[in-house]
Amino acid sequence: MIGSKRLMAWLTVAVLSMPLVATPRRIPHGQKASGGEPFSSFRTLDAKLTLLAHQQEALNVAFNPVQAGSRSKAANSGRRTTAFSNMNSTAAGIVLVARRLERLYQRHHEPFGVQMFRALRIRAEEVQRGIGAVAKAQTRRAAESAAKRLDEGIVSLVVQFQAASGGYGAARCSPGAWTCCQPKRSKDLLQSEQLACMWGCVRTMQTCTGFLGPRILRP
Repeated sequence: MIGSKRLMAWLTVAVLSMPLVATPRRIPHGQKASGGEPFSSFRTLDAKLTLLAHQQEALNVAFNPVQAGSRSKAANSGRRTTAFSNMNSTAAGIVLVARRLERLYQRHHEPFGVQMFRALRIRAEEVQRGIGAVAKAQTRRAAESAAKRLDEGIVSLVVQFQAASGGYGAARCSPGAWTCCQPKRSKDLLQSEQLACMWGCVRTMQTCTGFLGPRILRP
């Protein structure tokens, strides 16, 4: 039922949790970046996107008579219900994390961070709606059409996550420097990216034109 787009979603979920050269410290209260954020949330999102891909495979098995084997229609229906519930729960978790980051950067008056995580939240909400559309489909043709849109939505969600997190694990900042995700130019955006940035290092908060991550601990 669900084709190559699912494989794209699985392959594009990258493990991006490489450690920084120095350990990020908790930022003193009142400064713009929260200690460890958004990196700790990136690791959570990466795990949830990987889980979503596995759950998508379980849904495919439940819809595919060959893969489902000799199970009864009732058993397969139960597997589909479980798959829908699991996927919806995971997508809801992604929405919550993205919304928390969106609000974090609202409080810290960093508009680009707000825009970035709002875009991620909206795509996760679209995935939620896509799961609901597949679940409510009354015919196989309708289900296949809804599943295709769901696949595209998951790929779009993964792409936007990578647009926000790209290169964060490879940043090599000197002690005392700030991590910062600097906006990409519009002409440098990849297909399906609404907006994107690249992680690097800045000496002061004021020189970050995107949004801040953790500051690197001084020895």
